[in-house]
Amino acid sequence: MSAAEPAARRVPAALALLALRQSGYAIAAATLRSWVFRGHITRTDDGYDLDEITSYLDRRAEDDHRA
Repeated sequence: MSAAEPAARRVPAALALLALRQSGYAIAAATLRSWVFRGHITRTDDGYDLDEITSYLDRRAEDDHRA
């Protein structure tokens, strides 16, 4: 990571789900785990990266609009 790049905002699952819920997404904890299992997002000991999750949701929305 370069000095210009901000650190990833990694948070525990409960906080990630709360932030998503406040943004209008109804995502369950099991859904987050399945996205990790399928390789759509990553989880580290520090938790989930909110930017990565929202990027994945944006990509899914774009794919839905194309169909």
